[in-house]
Amino acid sequence: MSIFTRNLNFRTLGLLLLYALLCGLSYYAAFQLRFDFNVPANFKIDLMNSIWWVVGLKLMLLFSAGQVDCVLSYFRLPDALRLATGLFVVSCILASMWYVYGGNGVPPRAVILTDLLLSFILLAGLRVGLRVKASSGLEDWLKWDDGENVLIVGAGEVGAGLCSELKHKARLGMRPVAFVDDDVKKVGRYVHGVLVAQTVDGLAEVAKRYAATKVVIAFPSASVGRVRAVAESARAAGLAVDIVPALTDLVSGRATMTQLRPVQLEDLLGRDTIDLNSEQIGSMLTGKRVLITGAGGSIGRELVVQVLEYAPAAVLCVDQAELAIFELQQQVLHEQGTSKRAQTMILDVHETDAVEKVFERFQPEVVFHAAAHKHVNLMEAQPSEALKNNFFATADLARIASAAGVERFIFISTDKAINPTSVMGASKRLAELSLLEQQAAPGNTTKFMAVRFGNVLGSSGSVIPIFKRQIESGGPVTVTDSEVTRFFMTVHEAVGLVLQSATLGAGGEIFVLDMGESIKIVDVARQMIALSGLKEGEDILIDFIGLKPGEKLYEEVQHLSETLKPTNHARVMRFVAEDQLTDSISAMIATLKSATATSNTNELKQAIQALVPEYTPHLD
Repeated sequence: MSIFTRNLNFRTLGLLLLYALLCGLSYYAAFQLRFDFNVPANFKIDLMNSIWWVVGLKLMLLFSAGQVDCVLSYFRLPDALRLATGLFVVSCILASMWYVYGGNGVPPRAVILTDLLLSFILLAGLRVGLRVKASSGLEDWLKWDDGENVLIVGAGEVGAGLCSELKHKARLGMRPVAFVDDDVKKVGRYVHGVLVAQTVDGLAEVAKRYAATKVVIAFPSASVGRVRAVAESARAAGLAVDIVPALTDLVSGRATMTQLRPVQLEDLLGRDTIDLNSEQIGSMLTGKRVLITGAGGSIGRELVVQVLEYAPAAVLCVDQAELAIFELQQQVLHEQGTSKRAQTMILDVHETDAVEKVFERFQPEVVFHAAAHKHVNLMEAQPSEALKNNFFATADLARIASAAGVERFIFISTDKAINPTSVMGASKRLAELSLLEQQAAPGNTTKFMAVRFGNVLGSSGSVIPIFKRQIESGGPVTVTDSEVTRFFMTVHEAVGLVLQSATLGAGGEIFVLDMGESIKIVDVARQMIALSGLKEGEDILIDFIGLKPGEKLYEEVQHLSETLKPTNHARVMRFVAEDQLTDSISAMIATLKSATATSNTNELKQAIQALVPEYTPHLD
C-alpha cells in the first residue's frame, strides 16, 4: 500500500470518527432538549439502543452526499445543500419508521426534527471553520488591521469572491470598505458584510465617504468602454486603480482573483472579447506540424502560445535573433511546460539552403510567416534590408513551402502595405503579391493567404514602449502630429483572428482584420501619462515633432483597386483585386536586386514605385 493510499485511509477514518462524534452529540442533545434535560428512564433506554444505528445511518447518507471524500476547506452553497439533503433523508427515514412502528424503538418526532437542525449546525459549522482556517494563515490572524481602504467596483460573483479573500487575508494589505455596482437592485444590500453603497456613477462620493484610496475593478467580463469610463472616473477622483485578471485567466486557473494589477493601456484601448470558432481552428492545427517564423517577436510569440493550445503534433519556432529564442524558451515554453512539443531554432529565413533543409527534416503542414523588419523609420534609411527580409525571403519561403506540399501558408502583413508611403509598407505589399503568384503557379497545392492588421499594443514596433520610456525619464513625450491616428489591437486579439482567418482561406486571399475605430496617437500619450499617475502639462509635456519620412497621417483600410468581401466571421474581411501583377515576381526580384547593388536609396525607392504604382516614396 502506497503512502498516499495509507494517508487517504487514515484521513477517511478520522473524518468518519469526527462525523460520528458530532452526529452522536447532536442526537444526544436532541433528547435532552426534548425533555428539558430530564430524560425519563424508558427514553434513556431508547436513546442508548438507537444512537448507534442512527449515527450509522447518518454516516451512510453523508458518504452518499459526497461529504467524506470532498476537500473540507471548500464549503460553499452547493456543499451546504448536499449536506442538508443527506441529513434530511435521514430524518425522513426516521419519521417514516416512527409511523410504521408506532413510535416503538424510534426517537420521538420532536427529537427527529431537533436532531436534524443540530446535526446540520454542527457539521456545517465544522466545514465553515475549516474553510476560514484554510483561507487565513497565522499571519492573517495576528496581523494588525492596517490595510488600505479599497472600493470594489462590481458586486457580482468575482467582486464577492475578491471581498471575501481580502477580508480573510490581511497580509494582502487591502480592506474592502464598500461596493459600487451598475445594478440598482443591489444598492443598499450587503455582500460579506460590506455595503453596496451606490451605483458606479457615485464612485467618487462613496470613496470620499469611506476614505478609500484605491478602486478595484472586479467585473472582468465588462466591455472595454465600461472599464475605461470607470478608470477615468476613479483617476479624476485621485484614486489608484487596480483590476482583477481577465475572465479567461480566472476560468483557466492561470490567475486568481487576488492577483490584482494596475489598469494598463490594453484595458483602455483594447476591444471586447472576440468569439472564435475553436472547432475550425482545432481541425486546422490539432495533430499537425506547425512552423512559425519570427517566433521570438511579439506576434510570433503569441502565435506559439495560441497554436500550442490546440495540441499540434509539433511546433518549430524559428527566429534569427538568439536572445529572442532564449527568452521564448525561458518565458513561454518552459513556464507552460510545452517545451517537449515545441522546438526552437536560430535561423535566418533569407538563407534559402538552410530553410530548404529545415522543410525537408521537419515537414511542416502549416506555416505562419511572421518574420519581418517592421520599423518604418529604420527601413526608410535601409530599403535594401526591407526588401531582403520582407520581400525576397517571403517569395523564397513561399516557393519552398509549395514544393514541400505545405497545406496552409499564412503571411503576417500590415495595414501599412495599403497604398504605402514607406519602404516597409511597400516591401510587405510586394510580399503579398509574391504569394498571389505562387498560389496560381502550376502544380501548387498550398493555400497561400495574407492577413493585414494595424499596430499591436506593446509590440517592439509600437509607440507604446517609446512613450513609456519617455514618461519614466520625465518627458517630454514626443508625438509626430496632433491629428495623426492609428489602428490598435491587442496581440492576443490579433493572433486569435489570424488563426480564424487561416481557417477561412481557400488560397489567394488577403484578409483584413476589423480594427475598429482609429485612435489619435496624442490620446494614447495622454492615457499613458494618466496611467502613470502624472498630469499632462504639469508633470509631463507633450511635444509635436512632425511626421517622419515614410509615415502617414492616418492609415487606410484598402487599396483603391480592391473590393471588400465579407467572410463568415464578423471581424474578418476579405479583399479581392484584379490585375494586381504587372510583372512576374522573379522579374521583380531581379529588377530590385539589381537596384540594391547601388547605394542610392532614392533610385531604389523609385524602382520599387515602378513595380508598386500605389507606393508614394519619400525621396531625400
